[in-house]
Amino acid sequence: MSGSGAAPGPGSGSSPAACRFAHYFVLCGIDADSGLEPDELAGENFDQSPLRRTFKSKVLAHYPQNIEWNPFDQDAVNMLCMPKGLSFRTQTDNKDPQFHSFIITREDGSRTYGFVLTFYEEVTSKQICTAMQTLYQMHNAEHYSSLYASSSCSMDSLASSIDEGDTTSLLKLQRYNSYDISRDTLYVSKSICLITPLPFMQACKKFLIQLYKAVTSQQPPPLPLESYIHNILYEVPLPPPGRSLKFYGVYEPVICQRPGPSELPLSDYPLREVFELLGLENLVQVFTCVLLEMQILLYSQDYQRLMTVAEGITTLLFPFQWQHVYVPILPASLLHFLDAPVPYLMGLQSKEGTDRSKLELPQEANLCFVDIDNHFIELPEEFPQFPNKVDFIQELSEILLQFGIPPEGSLHCSESATKLKNLVLKDLVNDKKNGNVSANNISMYELLKGNETIARLQALAKRTGVTMEKMDLSASLSEKEKDLKLQCEEAELRDYQLNVQLREVFANRFTQMFADYEAFVIQTAQDMESWLTNREQMQNFDKVKRSRVSLFMVFSGLYITDFVNFFKIQIFPPLLSL
Repeated sequence: MSGSGAAPGPGSGSSPAACRFAHYFVLCGIDADSGLEPDELAGENFDQSPLRRTFKSKVLAHYPQNIEWNPFDQDAVNMLCMPKGLSFRTQTDNKDPQFHSFIITREDGSRTYGFVLTFYEEVTSKQICTAMQTLYQMHNAEHYSSLYASSSCSMDSLASSIDEGDTTSLLKLQRYNSYDISRDTLYVSKSICLITPLPFMQACKKFLIQLYKAVTSQQPPPLPLESYIHNILYEVPLPPPGRSLKFYGVYEPVICQRPGPSELPLSDYPLREVFELLGLENLVQVFTCVLLEMQILLYSQDYQRLMTVAEGITTLLFPFQWQHVYVPILPASLLHFLDAPVPYLMGLQSKEGTDRSKLELPQEANLCFVDIDNHFIELPEEFPQFPNKVDFIQELSEILLQFGIPPEGSLHCSESATKLKNLVLKDLVNDKKNGNVSANNISMYELLKGNETIARLQALAKRTGVTMEKMDLSASLSEKEKDLKLQCEEAELRDYQLNVQLREVFANRFTQMFADYEAFVIQTAQDMESWLTNREQMQNFDKVKRSRVSLFMVFSGLYITDFVNFFKIQIFPPLLSL
């Protein structure tokens, strides 16, 4: 970890592409010519049903072909767009689109961000549908032959070989996770991705969602889809520091803002979600592990949760930067990276039905394991506490409560409490008091049907030969859509406000920790330049006083003197003026 005033950015390049909002638009999916290729590196398991197996995905297209400042890495982009390869579904499965983001770190330490929307489209290739059908026939033959081999040949003994808790009959078992080309529709995952130099997550997400809606809509978009992609790649500039940018998506304008030099660096990932996912206590513990440069492994089924937590924690490190291995989404084919005997911050996707005991992780004595979905962390041995931890947590709790976020994490309340809350709200809606009417049964035409004025209008229309159908209430519907849009914008604004307040608390804590560091440093030379040059061969820290100072004053590889000017010039004045 080291201090930083500004990370290497796109502005350092002379190429016009370095000043663009987005560098690449990428399309990943299945290659109809190659067919179904098992992805053994991604953890292929032939015991699973074919719909649950992993198949290789490919970059089908990317625009432009290449730019000098940021060369296109096809393998890395493909692995991170679809870390677990292709996914197949049928008409009975959930096919909602999923959004996630990723990071590619180049050799010079600069980062490129990717934003991905994965959706499902119908497989039109008869070759692929036939291949899936063949795989299922082979799977069923192997599965039932093993069942018969482990029991007697009679149906009675076969049924008794199934677990008592499994109430599924053999016929239902045969249909479960199955695919029949004559009755089922096969769908396969496909990803659209934007690769950008800066993490404008909200803007990219909105653009991709609008693009997806245009693709799936029955009505054609106002312009050809290629024009919107060309616009964001070649005509939308990167907003200058301290300025806002507005560009048009398919249906609505998209707005993003870039902080100025005197503001906190850009962070578009909501810290609200990080605190909701981990809880305040757990987050401070994980943050301590990051400061001590330990190995941190994030674990979740959701790729975006991995990215949100990783980016949230590294954002709170300001003005320091995580300089070690940083892979928020670790593809299944790169699991051997976990063997690295160095500090790292990685994210690993968990699979359904797996638990912590089935993971084989090396060097667990120095590992901080963070199970995001289950709100659980495992800390390394001999773990020290954060300095003045109680006061720090109290300060953060006050801010969270102001924004209605419980410090223990609102996503991990008891199920009974959540159900009770939902039932109360439902009763309030359906009690038909104070104008409350059930949303499922509401019909404005039925409500107004007995109105005398409406009856007279109907009689007049009948005499004149005019047919009067049900009333068009689209105007009121558009009003609701506007209200919903306004609520979303207000929620985004609150997230930005919460981000700033939380980041200021963390930066202020660093300021307090390092404010009087000079009192604990032994000045062995009057010449500061020569002292800095020879500091690695000198005992600069007073060991007698060390017990009275934060343990973070002696980070491995971290030299506090490198940041004294940075703190005094850029950090102290703004925080002290609050």
